[in-house]
Amino acid sequence: MRFFPRSFAMTSERRAQLGISVQFLVMVRTLGEIFRLKYVDGVTFPIAAAMPYVGGVLIAACCCWTAVIFYFFRRYSASAWIALASVFVLLVYKIAVIG
Repeated sequence: MRFFPRSFAMTSERRAQLGISVQFLVMVRTLGEIFRLKYVDGVTFPIAAAMPYVGGVLIAACCCWTAVIFYFFRRYSASAWIALASVFVLLVYKIAVIG
């Protein structure tokens, strides 16, 4: 007997949907970080301090767009792998650029 109904099975389509959702949340979270920094620094917030975060958002947006395109063409596994790879790319970007 299964605990979850069959509709909750983790298919490749479901993994792609989850990956795209995570990518979108990463974009929102990164944009929110810019506003948090502005709130902490106040009026003296330099625009140069926000540029690394803008670069991260652009990377996340391009990866999310690519994953959505693959999803539309029913390449669910490729879409899920792109979503997973983007997390690692953004982690490396954060360590290398933002610190």
